[in-house]
Amino acid sequence: MKKSGWVIGAVLLLSACGSQETRMPVALGELVTPASAPWLQVDQTARNVQVRGLDDPLTLEPTPPVPEVVQSRLRRALQPAYFTDLVVQCGEVASEMRVDADATPASVTLELGLHCTINARGLISAQDYHAQPSMRVPADGNYAKALSALLATGSDEIAGRLRSDVQASLQR
Repeated sequence: MKKSGWVIGAVLLLSACGSQETRMPVALGELVTPASAPWLQVDQTARNVQVRGLDDPLTLEPTPPVPEVVQSRLRRALQPAYFTDLVVQCGEVASEMRVDADATPASVTLELGLHCTINARGLISAQDYHAQPSMRVPADGNYAKALSALLATGSDEIAGRLRSDVQASLQR
């Protein structure tokens, strides 16, 4: 009797928790290109991407993970800026999507950020980099496609700023 009471209580408690979180796999392989820039590393701590602002919770599960995509895009963009004794180490990659359903038209924004340390011939500088690319919410609600587009845009924005900082480090 006591055991069935616990089971009924647990079922009632779980049913009161609300809607169930949806998980969606996201293929990002097309964003990763081979590049030979081993002097630029991004910490590969993989995390899923939460989509905020929806009625039901949505978690995107990117493959390859966001840090790997960011590393690939940064390497491709910064390879021409390389000079002897340059090392760039990035970490603390954060990514989250937000939907603004009240906007006209409704929009989705990727908040992408990371911290990079530049060691240019012994001169060390550190900087936080952030990008917030935005687009209309896809008509079909395909947030996987939106993540792919926004991650490419955001990574490229950060790469441009990081490249400027790398080039400025030569002037010191």
